[in-house]
Amino acid sequence: MRMKSLHLLGLIAVAAATIHSQPTNGAVYWSPVTSPPDCSSLAGESPVAITNSLGKTIGYSCYVSGTFVWLAAGGGWSSSMRVGAPASAAIGVDYTFYDASGNNLKLDTTSGGGSSATSGNDVNFVLSANQPAEIGLLGATSDAPKYGSTATGSVYAVFYCPDAITCANVLPQLLYSALPATPWAMSVPISWDTELWTEWSAEGIDDGGARRVSLVIYNEDTTATSFTVRVYDSTGALAGTGTTPSIPPLQPLSIGSLGEGGTYGALLSDVIATRLPAGVFKVLVDGGSKYSAVEVLQFNGQSA
Repeated sequence: MRMKSLHLLGLIAVAAATIHSQPTNGAVYWSPVTSPPDCSSLAGESPVAITNSLGKTIGYSCYVSGTFVWLAAGGGWSSSMRVGAPASAAIGVDYTFYDASGNNLKLDTTSGGGSSATSGNDVNFVLSANQPAEIGLLGATSDAPKYGSTATGSVYAVFYCPDAITCANVLPQLLYSALPATPWAMSVPISWDTELWTEWSAEGIDDGGARRVSLVIYNEDTTATSFTVRVYDSTGALAGTGTTPSIPPLQPLSIGSLGEGGTYGALLSDVIATRLPAGVFKVLVDGGSKYSAVEVLQFNGQSA
């Protein structure tokens, strides 16, 4: 996958990190109460309080947060999230699952390739320094045990650290796979909350057979928005234009902050009505003044 931002016109306010009953046993991923960390290098961030089961503050953490803009689990697809704690310190990890409209999504998950599944819309755990972890997504809990339908949506991730340097070195990834039915598998990075843009572009090849391009747009704004998609051929000429359906905005929460937005995924050929140009082409996603996160996925494999 290749994705390039075109314009950074500013940032909108996003939801503050929310602690979903973060575990406080095991490795310590916070600084003592007496010496809160300096998190200002993380976009001017202030540390957040970490509380125990009784609600008592036991320390403070820096954090980084962002969205995996598309998950696909069940119906032949699987997704998994991988992350490792940096060498400098332990981290706390919180994943929350949402459907394509930004509502809570209950999924069955596995940890570390284990066979037993856990159900819920939130997964959290602690990693010691240098410790890796993988969370697998099987499909919607309501679709168990065969998971015949594909659940889609997004994953919001928050990583808590005892200092800013550790948080700055957290590098999570999400993996998609349609194996063995389809020879497609790929890894994509997270879209951090500090990286919001109004235009995105990427390059790809789509011959309608072995090579296909898929597009995912996550609405990072407070207004429902339709996005314009343009394709330019190898000469730079405009070859096609399309418009997505209206994608739901960031959802208002009862506590006064913002939750997750909606996400839209489709083959590029489903968005662009005209025939896609031969060879390499450029895809441009334009939200006007509205912010988004975008994935343009290049699939290379055997044609069906």
